Amino acid sequence: MAESTELSTPRLRELGPNLDKPGRQKLTEHGLIESRKGERNALYHSLTDRGWAWCADELRAGPPDRSLPPIRALYAVLNAIGRHLDAEDFRLYEVFGRPRAVVEAAPPASSKAVNIGARIIATYESLAHQRGALVDVAALRSSLPDIDRSEFNAAILELQDRPGVSLIPQDDRARLSETDRAAAVVVGTQPCHLFAVEED
Repeated sequence: MAESTELSTPRLRELGPNLDKPGRQKLTEHGLIESRKGERNALYHSLTDRGWAWCADELRAGPPDRSLPPIRALYAVLNAIGRHLDAEDFRLYEVFGRPRAVVEAAPPASSKAVNIGARIIATYESLAHQRGALVDVAALRSSLPDIDRSEFNAAILELQDRPGVSLIPQDDRARLSETDRAAAVVVGTQPCHLFAVEED
């Protein structure tokens, strides 16, 4: 979560946690992580949507019984972070799930990108029953078949940085169809399936 990317077992060990086989199997069985084989047969691990949700819940949980003072202090800090996220109406992935900023001047948006963004907004307004209602990203894509996938992604990611615009995951994974999953736009490491524009 803190690194905002999948990590290999050796890299996790460098950062502190030692994810052994029993621990990995337990987390996988609970649907909290996914693992795959990568370079040199090393296992790479990433959080699932349920894993992100568990981390968010832990920000509001108390320390385990009979915790030592350092653990209690850690949970006090986690609780403070949870209160701040609630107060600012942020989700955990919005803090940790974004790509790291590159320190360089951003080029001005091209007229084509601006036009695609305007078309996405117009399509959203035609599909949403009211401003602020969530619309499936899959529905937006299918309504704009002439727009290249990468151009659509770039435009909607630019839109979601604007005030009042949301691009979020579907928390209930059981509701996702294969089309929804394929249409998702990835923010950081988090697939996002829903889009909304609030009232101005």
